[in-house]
Amino acid sequence: MKYLIINREKLILPLKNIISIITSRPIIPIINNILIEVNNNDIIFKSTNLEIEITTFLKNIENKYNFSITIAGKKFYNICKSFPINSNINILINDNNQVIISSKKCKFIMSTLPSINFPTIEYWEGQLEFFLTNKILKMLIDATYFSIANQDVRPYLNGILLKIENNILSMVSTDGHRLSVCNILINEILINYSVIIPKKSILELLRLLKNTNDIVKIKINNNNISFNLKYLKFTSKLIENSFPEYIKIIPKIYYKIIKIDRILLKNALLSIAILVNERTKGVTLLFNKKYLKILGRNIDNEQAEDILNIEEEYNNTKDNIEISLNIEYLIDVLNTLKNKYIKISLIDSFSSIKIEDIIENNKIYLIMPMRI
Repeated sequence: MKYLIINREKLILPLKNIISIITSRPIIPIINNILIEVNNNDIIFKSTNLEIEITTFLKNIENKYNFSITIAGKKFYNICKSFPINSNINILINDNNQVIISSKKCKFIMSTLPSINFPTIEYWEGQLEFFLTNKILKMLIDATYFSIANQDVRPYLNGILLKIENNILSMVSTDGHRLSVCNILINEILINYSVIIPKKSILELLRLLKNTNDIVKIKINNNNISFNLKYLKFTSKLIENSFPEYIKIIPKIYYKIIKIDRILLKNALLSIAILVNERTKGVTLLFNKKYLKILGRNIDNEQAEDILNIEEEYNNTKDNIEISLNIEYLIDVLNTLKNKYIKISLIDSFSSIKIEDIIENNKIYLIMPMRI
């Protein structure tokens, strides 16, 4: 018989970080469980869905026994969370390989599965290693993840491209209707490399990242990528496919480039969105020399209209351009950019529109036009 006594608050956070990838319909029963390994004064918690593996650590825990078990992850987390705040939780493994979880007069008995059967990603050598802060990595993902396709038949669209070329790190995503690009300069000298990280992995990683300067160690090879955070390791398999050459689809010449207030434009679009077609989400933008006219209408012949002043024109080869776009795609971009003014570049009514920040030039967004 082996046991462990641990404070509820110390236990809740590592469990919370790993249980979200546990699926309701696991391919094999044991991945509904989490692996708990107690070794001297350290505890390792691990979960997997066979595509993602998350490992968290607790160090300097008072303990007398070493053991390794797997237990139903979400049930165990919910049981521990149900105990009073700051209470001590007793975890006892009996001779029948059952786990008895108790605090004060409350007790739960759970079954286990052998830890030797728990699937883990075997150790792998990295072909590339580098470091970013939590804040920078989170910014890169925040700037691009919303353009990832959702279960597209083309696998390369169902993830984010992480590309390193000439010491510039880029994250890029596209669903075929829009493109998001975010670039940063890396101070380390690195080899050119590119991989595609699946959407599910990106969303899970984003949930774990904080807006801090804590260092993240990133290791990559052709099949896997890992992110070592403070007391947490996140490993994901990669999409084995080639990403389209996105740079070729970004136009070099635009005939109308304007500066406009991002917040005013976002608020106008949020209002117009009330009456746009719920299926197509289409909105029409009419760019003139001095103003931008926004029009939205739906199948009930209801319509909304707003007019915004254009702050400045950088190029005006064409006086008027009318273009129809998905209003949600526009709002996604405006929510991502943070400064007051943005730059919008146009060619004609049938070509993609480019949106950038006036001050920060490391983000590029393209949105394809649509027919209404």
